[in-house]
Amino acid sequence: MKRLIAALALASSLSGAAPVFAETAAPNPLETAEAKSTLTVANALITYGRANQDALALLSGVQMMVSASNGTSIESAGQAMDLGAILDEAVAMAPDDALIMARADVLREEAETVTRGACYWEYWCDYYGYCEYWYVCY
Repeated sequence: MKRLIAALALASSLSGAAPVFAETAAPNPLETAEAKSTLTVANALITYGRANQDALALLSGVQMMVSASNGTSIESAGQAMDLGAILDEAVAMAPDDALIMARADVLREEAETVTRGACYWEYWCDYYGYCEYWYVCY
């Protein structure tokens, strides 16, 4: 009888814990939509900065991309964006401005950590029929 009660307690605790893990691993659609809109605005800022020779707009666009990426790489047309090259453009536009150079150096350190690897959500199922989202980085 003790074994039966222990088995039922164990089974109920395991079945109750599995949905919690699956719910926390799924991507939040609100955060995904917010990140997408932030990246769209950041891309528009970079385009504006290049067209009007505005170094501050380039820096603001890179800062928005770094904050919205959450440590993943940023791609444009299937190619990883080189945020360091955009920062080099900003410094070249304002070579005498020490504040632009200082801010570009700070953003360069953050941008390098963003472009080191790629991370994505993967839907994984085992052969028992249990499926969940995994955040995979390489």
